[in-house]
Amino acid sequence: MIYHELLDAYLRRQASFEALGQSLHARLKEVLKSGGVDVHAVSYRVKNPKSLAHKLGRPDKTYQRLDDITDLIGLRVITYFDDSVDQVDSLIKEHFRIDPKRSVDKRRRHDPHSFGYVALHSICYPPEDLLREHPDWDWPFEIQIRTILQHAWAEIEHDLGYKSAESVPLPVRRRFSRLAGLLELADSEFVELQRSMKDYIRKVAQQAQLAPDTLELDTVSLQSLTQGGPVADLDRMLAERLCKPLSPTPFYPAYVTRMLRLVELGDQSRILKRLEVFSSRLLAFAERYFRFTTEAWGFGAEKLHSVQRGYSLLLLAHWQALGQAEQASLRLENMKSFYQQIDYPHDEAEARRIARLFVKGFADW
Repeated sequence: MIYHELLDAYLRRQASFEALGQSLHARLKEVLKSGGVDVHAVSYRVKNPKSLAHKLGRPDKTYQRLDDITDLIGLRVITYFDDSVDQVDSLIKEHFRIDPKRSVDKRRRHDPHSFGYVALHSICYPPEDLLREHPDWDWPFEIQIRTILQHAWAEIEHDLGYKSAESVPLPVRRRFSRLAGLLELADSEFVELQRSMKDYIRKVAQQAQLAPDTLELDTVSLQSLTQGGPVADLDRMLAERLCKPLSPTPFYPAYVTRMLRLVELGDQSRILKRLEVFSSRLLAFAERYFRFTTEAWGFGAEKLHSVQRGYSLLLLAHWQALGQAEQASLRLENMKSFYQQIDYPHDEAEARRIARLFVKGFADW
């Protein structure tokens, strides 16, 4: 009897649960955004009647009331990194009412000899401000928090139909256990890689203040190089000449880094020394460069919305490439090689066409 009563009660409230699920989904995304936690995805679902009927019919579970079922509304947060799970959990505890007795941290209970996905399951209630508008929304809901690797594991596990260790033969179970260990190790390593990258960024910032000439060039040190000093001065000079605003957004750091390395400007010391020579020639070079880009690609300076940070280094790299050929007769091959490596790795003919236009534009340089 209770089976049909609960199912009927759910069907009467299903539209209300849908509205509540949408509202909670929007609220959770707002909470994560304001909390500054970057996640892969936030999703929600309202249990469909067929799934609820199956749950109510399970012999190992007994439900007396509809609010005994805590996952009628389910939200899921998928994070990139394992340490973000606890950050998300802290925000949820701050902004939602938590039922600690029914919440489960499966990470803490994980059997080291078993396999299966782990996640943090928080049973929550809507915040008070939502209840003031909708008093009938005072229902429990579940928020699952897991990493993208844990999510991938759960999806594959579900697709294979492995619901529990008992459903899997022992040899397969052992393989699953080894694979689970690899995924846990990968989650841990991604966190360490993230920390190492943050440490490196801090060290580069410190070194840029104390001994900038010693920095090897990569996208991190390039960003530091463009934030001030002669590069910022040249960017500002270029923006003023072109009557364009100066943008704080860096100009494609990976692209510029690769270009500078190609012309043997692979550390800040070399870049700064060449800038001393180039600075007095920047504006004249830029004028010819944009005439060249107009002829080559139909893109002149007038089409720039702004001058992005580090744009002067793009011009420096072209100037350096042009000057690497000691004889004028070698310029075409030198620039063809430059453009083929930078822009046209699979189209030598196009690289040669662009190089020919560039060399023509700087024939008397």
